[in-house]
Amino acid sequence: MILKQLFAENLKKIRKQRGLTQEKLAELVNVAPRHISFIETARSFPSSDLLEKLSKVLNTDYSDLFEFKKEMTREEIIENILELVQKLDNAKLKYLYNVVKEL
Repeated sequence: MILKQLFAENLKKIRKQRGLTQEKLAELVNVAPRHISFIETARSFPSSDLLEKLSKVLNTDYSDLFEFKKEMTREEIIENILELVQKLDNAKLKYLYNVVKEL
């Protein structure tokens, strides 16, 4: 996913958690409702000034708007583990094997 899409998902989630409509959020940050809609659908990205207003109005840190961790599926976890394991030298691979064996 691209930055705009991830940001859009976070903004929408936080806005809804705060019980705000797009229209109300737009009013509070002094932009057109259509602008909020464009941001939440990743067709636009807010300016730094608007980011400050959104953070303040939503009573959230900037970092919350840019928190892009997502829940991984079982398949994604396995794939990521395999990629990491492929990079290990023999000593670390043997150590990992012994740790995993004990689980």
